[in-house]
Amino acid sequence: MTRALHDYYNRDPERPQVRYNTREGDPNLPALIPFADIYDHALLDGRRITPTTRSRRNKAGSSIIQAYFGNEPLAGEVHAIFLHRQPGVPSSEETLLIEVAWMKESGFTPLDDDDTGFVWHQFPELGINTWEYEAYEDPEEEDSHPLIIPLNEVHCQISRGTLDHTDPKLWITTTMDRVSKSSHVKCRELKRIDSTPPHLVHTNSEK
Repeated sequence: MTRALHDYYNRDPERPQVRYNTREGDPNLPALIPFADIYDHALLDGRRITPTTRSRRNKAGSSIIQAYFGNEPLAGEVHAIFLHRQPGVPSSEETLLIEVAWMKESGFTPLDDDDTGFVWHQFPELGINTWEYEAYEDPEEEDSHPLIIPLNEVHCQISRGTLDHTDPKLWITTTMDRVSKSSHVKCRELKRIDSTPPHLVHTNSEK
């Protein structure tokens, strides 16, 4: 996660804010702090977002969220909610962050084909999308989305199901958004941030 945090703070290459460690980067920049406050859950519009790493039932149902990158809606599983107090970055004292495994949008979709019997394209307000089944973006790929974003950039929580009768099998999601947006979090512990890549293995599907 430390490399993803480094990338988050240095999203603008013209205005880097931190260096990766004491041996890498501009010595005039503060080194990345390897500790964070880890949270059990967050409430967004009254709905509880529980990271997959905190789920007692080993299900991703309450961890699935939607965020926008430009005009592109993207869905993903929240793997961690945390506060990272980084010297030299005043906003880090109050900005809650989330680590997300982004689902891969499917190149095949039955949603806009009346011949298949699906008519959801006639109701865009439902925010229905399809995704590759049990597939996530590879964070090492150049066109992948950032692993870490602020919690306040989450548009809403979403519900996910499975289309078993399509070939290939697909995940299908619908939004659970509301007009207003508020959040509340519960802190659990202070932890050292692991430098290993985020956990992207499959969690149990929801139906």
